[in-house]
Amino acid sequence: MMKKRMLSLLLALTLLFGAACAEELRLAASPVNLTPLERYAAWTEEGSAWRVYSNETVAALNQLGGELGNSVGYFYLALSGDRAEGVVQPELVFCYAGPRTLNADTACLVVDRTRYDFKTTHETATIGRATVEIMRAPLDAAGIKAMRQLYVAREVHVRLLGDYSYAFDPVERDTYASTRQQVEASSLKGVSAMLTELDRLGIAGYDLWDLNAARWERLYGFRPRVETRALGREAADASIALNNDFEMLAREDNGQAVRRLQELLMEKGYMQGRPDGSFGDGTDRAVRAARRYWGMMECGVADRALIDALSGGAAAEKAEAPETRALTPLGGVCEAGLSRCWFAGAFSSEKGDTRAAVNADDTLFIAEGRVLNTSSEELTFYRQLSAALSLGEVSYPCTLVCEIDAGARFDTALLPLGEARLMIYAEIPARIAGAGDWTLTLSAGGETLTYTVTGGK
Repeated sequence: MMKKRMLSLLLALTLLFGAACAEELRLAASPVNLTPLERYAAWTEEGSAWRVYSNETVAALNQLGGELGNSVGYFYLALSGDRAEGVVQPELVFCYAGPRTLNADTACLVVDRTRYDFKTTHETATIGRATVEIMRAPLDAAGIKAMRQLYVAREVHVRLLGDYSYAFDPVERDTYASTRQQVEASSLKGVSAMLTELDRLGIAGYDLWDLNAARWERLYGFRPRVETRALGREAADASIALNNDFEMLAREDNGQAVRRLQELLMEKGYMQGRPDGSFGDGTDRAVRAARRYWGMMECGVADRALIDALSGGAAAEKAEAPETRALTPLGGVCEAGLSRCWFAGAFSSEKGDTRAAVNADDTLFIAEGRVLNTSSEELTFYRQLSAALSLGEVSYPCTLVCEIDAGARFDTALLPLGEARLMIYAEIPARIAGAGDWTLTLSAGGETLTYTVTGGK
């Protein structure tokens, strides 16, 4: 009799633990409080989109606006984002005012012996009496780290590249010989305040960079791109001397090194004509084509990485593939798994289909993962796959959708053997977002997958 009871208990435990699996669900972004940012003079908000930069930057831009007829450059750190979607986007913003129009789409920043090449937007604005070109480059965690290095760097160099180029060295001095020197040097001062605000917003634990990239592409038509190059090594073709601060050739460079670069581009079929030693339109187009072929950022920068590829056929460095969590079989109808969650008023598919909280006093708990339909029939959410969110003894109903049609829209059903991005969301009071111990359960066919939320403030 005792043995039968023990066997029954073991069977019950086996069924219990076979039907339920507990995992941790990482909180990728904590709720942010934007109220302290609204005290800055530069704070602007349009709809749910917002942008801000430091008071030091306001003063520098006012000074730059008075520089008529003189070439002057400046850069600063701005913060932008979307209040509804909960994304925070640091931006490195470059400015130029002068007699020529650069039409720049690339900015190069050298911090000691590391060069960062940014793909940028381009716009113009009237500041004071001057027409100023403005170029925005989004930053990720690595870019923020570079901003922190500015304060301990021995040297900083900037070069803006477009139809023409402009370079400047922001060097802080006790006195300045010109207003131009003062404005360019103040680039280093307007970063600190925004770095402090980023820390207050919890940027160290922020991990929605892919959502930032999708939003940037919707706004500006391209995905963010930055390349990091360590300086100080020899190129494969030693006849191409790269002995300037940026260790590269670009617009308006001249000489034997440019001539040899042109010869190399012609040998590889990227350029025709005669090498003239002047880096102009033809050379720029050839360099961009070569960089695109080799998987590099498409811009007019000829550096050691490009020369190595042209000379020796070296492949461009490949980014490491992100880690993916294995999916768990569930109820005999699907495999599913969640990788992260966050709190925001709305979220979007890759191409902009949006789900949002209905009540202005509420926000969404959002969980993201993957789902694979392993059955021979269409997988219908609500009927076959469901989820529940709880905080202690309080439960909130969840909605499940999957991203289909190449990211164009969300749906509530998935074809047989189809796999898609899975989004689970629940509307909750905004005041309790990020507080307490949240639990999310995902159920199908009598089996349950349980997640506990970790990583909050």
